Amino acid sequence: MSQPAPGSDRRLRILVVDADDRVRESLTGLLAIGDRVQVVGSSGLAGPALDLACECRPDIVVVDPRLPEVDAGLDFIAGLRSRCPEVRVVAMSWSDALERTALDGGAHAFLRKTFRPTELIAAIVAAGRPADA
Repeated sequence: MSQPAPGSDRRLRILVVDADDRVRESLTGLLAIGDRVQVVGSSGLAGPALDLACECRPDIVVVDPRLPEVDAGLDFIAGLRSRCPEVRVVAMSWSDALERTALDGGAHAFLRKTFRPTELIAAIVAAGRPADA
């Protein structure tokens, strides 16, 4: 998958994965405000989210590593990295305790859910940059 070139008008395509409907709706609404990203889907469960990611090929998936099933979010990140290695992952959680595990498991960035909107956008944009940029 090609990433937008610096200065490009192409918006980053985002998939939001979180078990909490309110969080998914809030993130989707927040991300729709700007012109830098486009939300292409959302899901609350790891299995359907992985299928959706493979189908719609987002640039970035924003995911809470604590999905309802035990370790489902971490398994989702590993599965996504395996099936769609070009997709970047921004993990987010209420707990800092998952940061190292999420990053070691393949996430490209980690945010606490106490983030400010500008911090979320900055993390997404940074994750969307090619590794050599």
